[in-house]
Amino acid sequence: MVKGASVLMSGMRPTGRLHVGNYWGALSNWVGLQEKHACYFAVADWHMLTTGYADTGRLQENIREMALDWLAAGLDPEKCVMFKQSAVPEHAELALLLSMITPLSWLENNPTFKEQLQELSNAKDLHTHGFLGYPVLQAADILLYRAGLVPIGHDQLPHVELAREIARRFNSIYGDVLPEPQPLLTETPKIPGTDGRKMSKSYGNAIDIYETADSLKRKVMRLYTDPLKARADDPGHPEPCAENPPGCVAYALHKLYASADFSARRGEECRAGEIGCVACKKDLLLEMEGPFAEFARRREELAGASGLVEKILETGSAHAREAAQNTMREVRRAMKLA
Repeated sequence: MVKGASVLMSGMRPTGRLHVGNYWGALSNWVGLQEKHACYFAVADWHMLTTGYADTGRLQENIREMALDWLAAGLDPEKCVMFKQSAVPEHAELALLLSMITPLSWLENNPTFKEQLQELSNAKDLHTHGFLGYPVLQAADILLYRAGLVPIGHDQLPHVELAREIARRFNSIYGDVLPEPQPLLTETPKIPGTDGRKMSKSYGNAIDIYETADSLKRKVMRLYTDPLKARADDPGHPEPCAENPPGCVAYALHKLYASADFSARRGEECRAGEIGCVACKKDLLLEMEGPFAEFARRREELAGASGLVEKILETGSAHAREAAQNTMREVRRAMKLA
C-alpha cells in the first residue's frame, strides 16, 4: 500500500462474474486510486447474504471468480489490501455494537432499502433483519479501517452519509473514536443493461466483463436501442428523453468504448437517420472485442496460477485483521467493554 497516504475503503458483493457496470462504475476507478491512497478492498461475502441468503452454493466459487476479475482488471496486492470480509470477524462485532445506537428510522428511510425492496421483493423475501440493517454493517466496514475516503458515485451519497451519522452518534456518546468518512465523488457513468434498465445480475440484463466472443456478440446484437427507430433512415433518440426514456444502450456503450469524437458523431448520425441500429451495433462490437479479448487473456493467465487467489486473500485478510483489531481495542475501551 501507499505509505502515509489517506485510507480509502470500498468493496463488492461476490454475486457472480463482474459485469461492465461493475467495471466502469467502480473497478476501473479503484485501479487508479491504489496508486494514491492506502486502499482496503473487501470481498463483501457477508453483504451478499443480505439478499442472497437462500442460495450460497456457489459462494466460494464466486469469491474466487470476482478476485480474479479484480486482478485481471489491474488491482495489485502489492499496492492495496484485498481481503475477504468474513475472514475479519471484527466486521461483525463492530456492526453489532453500532446497531445498538442506530435509530430504526434511519434504516427504514434509507432510499436504497426502499428501492430494492420494491424491485426485488417479488423474487425474494427481503423482510429480514439483515437486509434492513445492512447499512450498519456497511458503516462498520468503513469505520473499522478508519477510512477517511469512500469512492462513490452521486447516487450512493446516502450510504456514506448514513455511515457518517452513525460515527457521529457513536462519538457523541462514547467520545471521539471513529473518524467521519468523506465521500470521494467519482464521475461514474450510469451503465444501462441490455434492456435499458440499470445493469444488474438481479435483472438478468448484464454484460459480463469476461464474455466469450460468441456471447458478447449475442448480447450486443440484442441491445435495447430506440423502439421508434424502425428503419435505418428514421431519426433516432440516442440519449434518454421523453420519446425514449431509457435512451439507447448501444450509444451509452459507444461512449465508453469509442473515442469522444466518434461517439459524438454517432449520436448526430443517429438523430439524423443516417445509420441503422444493426450497423451501429456492429461498430460497437468491433470496439468492444479488443478490450474483452485482452481482459480474457490476462484473466486466464492468472487463473492458471494454482492457489494465487487464495494466497492473496489470505495475506490481505491478515493485514485487514491487524488494522481492525487496533480499532476494536479502542472501541471496546470507549464503551467500557474492555
